[in-house]
Amino acid sequence: MSVSFDTTVRLQIYRDFVDSGRAPSSARIAAELESPLDDIRAAFERLAMAKAIVLQPESRELLMANPLSAVPTPFLVNAAGRSYFGTCAWDALGIMAMLRANAVLETSCPCCGEAASLESHGGALAPARGVVYFGVPARQWWDNIVFT
Repeated sequence: MSVSFDTTVRLQIYRDFVDSGRAPSSARIAAELESPLDDIRAAFERLAMAKAIVLQPESRELLMANPLSAVPTPFLVNAAGRSYFGTCAWDALGIMAMLRANAVLETSCPCCGEAASLESHGGALAPARGVVYFGVPARQWWDNIVFT
């Protein structure tokens, strides 16, 4: 398969994820693109090798299509009538920017558990109190992207 096929698969993953608020399965992408399931699964593997997506270890289905997470996380973004999980605070902010809609990020302090939220309006973050702390330097994120 070609790079353009993988790009088509990746774009369809994001379209479906954003439209539904849920990670699409490889079978769903195959149906939407009218492509053989084996070709879609192979594209998923190539995209994972290129660090464009992250697959679940056993099922080889989507775990992350950064900034979107297929599984619940402490970083919930509500926008345009849907909810999305960010894989981390940074990715949750990325969801807010990607959607270009008024959005609210709901999370909590990992130290004390106090609720925290950030809002965006018209593409800009609203003033808020607090600090976003990144315990792992960005250059090391892919050393263990699930932990990061």
